[in-house]
Amino acid sequence: MRSQVEEMRGAGTFLLFLLLIIPSAVAAGNATFLWGPYVTGTDETTAVVSWKTAGPSSGNVSYATADEFENAGEYVHTVTDPSGVTLHHMRLTNLTAGTMYHYVVTAGDARGPDCRFMTAGQGPFTFAVYSDTRGQVPLFTQMERHRLVADRIAEEENLSFVIHCGDFVTFGNDLAEWDEYFAAARGMLANTTLVPALGNHEGNRTPYYDAFGVPEWYSFDWGDAHVVVLDSNDWTKGRIDEETAWLEADLARSSGRIFVAFHHPVYSSNERHWGGDRVLQREWAPLFDRYNVTAVFNGHVHAYERYEVNGTPYFVIPCGGEELFPLAEKKAPGFENGLDHTLAYLRVSVDGERVTVSTVPVARISGDNREVVSLYPRNSTFETVEVTQEAEGRDAAQAPLSPFCACAAAGMAALWLRKER
Repeated sequence: MRSQVEEMRGAGTFLLFLLLIIPSAVAAGNATFLWGPYVTGTDETTAVVSWKTAGPSSGNVSYATADEFENAGEYVHTVTDPSGVTLHHMRLTNLTAGTMYHYVVTAGDARGPDCRFMTAGQGPFTFAVYSDTRGQVPLFTQMERHRLVADRIAEEENLSFVIHCGDFVTFGNDLAEWDEYFAAARGMLANTTLVPALGNHEGNRTPYYDAFGVPEWYSFDWGDAHVVVLDSNDWTKGRIDEETAWLEADLARSSGRIFVAFHHPVYSSNERHWGGDRVLQREWAPLFDRYNVTAVFNGHVHAYERYEVNGTPYFVIPCGGEELFPLAEKKAPGFENGLDHTLAYLRVSVDGERVTVSTVPVARISGDNREVVSLYPRNSTFETVEVTQEAEGRDAAQAPLSPFCACAAAGMAALWLRKER
């Protein structure tokens, strides 16, 4: 009997072969989509369905609520884009909040599969977080590593959205690499909403904005929760005051649970980035403490890490498929747990005042990054952290806080992290 690792090697070779023929296969066969379909910009009443084809074509999106689809057996609404372009963004409007929708994309004379997404609404919801999905040729491609994580995320039930904390590709202006990203994540992207953040490898280049249609930093509400997406890259550091002022104004008018995502970790014990980003510790960490941010999500350093500093939880999850780095033996202040050389993602469940963050391991990678050593069984969990928060602490702290001084957290909302294995 072939071992699991031998099977993975064979599968990787086959997937690489498929990747090499993707451009011609999608143009010649029934699956004419280079990118997608994928969903972005979802709120209570709207969503954007996008796709890219190998050549210019018209297209349409047919859709229906889950109830309509079950009762009528068909998609009862259709929006059409007659323009002959390769990259389409179709906005669906007048949707119902908190509702599952089925949809299908038709491009030219080709028709995609039945897909689904959920609109924002009240009540419990679940989302995933991951990042750093770029391949590392000649060691491996996105189809060999990133796809393992994306396919496992795709198996999550009733997933409202997925946050990607940046580094989708190695070179942000290389459209072939973007083709690879969308091919590797196809199953995941078709059936949930993607929430993107800029990584340093995107280079603040046009393809990122063309693909996702988001500004450099932005925020949105999902039920009672508020999600903030920032740009932590070097090109923003010269105007960090502008972004910080926007961040504070946004946090000040937010209510309920607040989640913040960006690429570079505020704190890290990675050997190459030990201690974390000092600028972000000075500029943003005090705001996270002051406004009782529920959790901060980052990537970049290629190992899972978890911190609690001044009562604010930080999750570093750059485990989406890129090469992986070890953590230093000495850990930075605030370190709670870590896991290196493992592909993984976070599952975040929000139910009223209760927020549960589970770290889901997908595959173990060799120390030299050349081999997939083993796959974790489905439903595996490395750790689960429950974050609970007192409501009355929001405006207690008004002065900037030292990142490493626990005593400066007096007057802040209390946070308890209960770890379950």
